[in-house]
Amino acid sequence: MVITALPSIASMAGATRVLRGIAITNPVGDRSLTREQEVELRRAITERALTMLETEFSRRSVWELKPGEATTTP
Repeated sequence: MVITALPSIASMAGATRVLRGIAITNPVGDRSLTREQEVELRRAITERALTMLETEFSRRSVWELKPGEATTTP
């Protein structure tokens, strides 16, 4: 399980479960958000990662947060 802004590189390295992060410098956060919004975003990313770990699948897969899954606008 990898959270990264560069899912193609993670897949080429052999990661089977990749979650697309926000940015290269901060894959699980966004400094432009308020503190409360960033906490909500990080929680959504963490919950999505846990869901990925619970899901069975046999081939490589790249996941993203669903629109509206976390508030990302200031």
